[in-house]
Amino acid sequence: MPLVFHWGGPRHGEVDEVPAELLTSSVLVYDGPRWFGVYQRFEPVQVQDTAEGPAEVWVVRE
Repeated sequence: MPLVFHWGGPRHGEVDEVPAELLTSSVLVYDGPRWFGVYQRFEPVQVQDTAEGPAEVWVVRE
């Protein structure tokens, strides 16, 4: 599964494995149960090195 690095919002700085089918859109929506948030793919695409491996940067959408 691809890794996503979150920038801003409720998941700022966290890295998550996200199923590839959820990344086919430019918007990633989390709807709970722990928190809510909408992130969008950073353009141009950037990759952040993390302890878990390289992760694509997604930024909070306000």
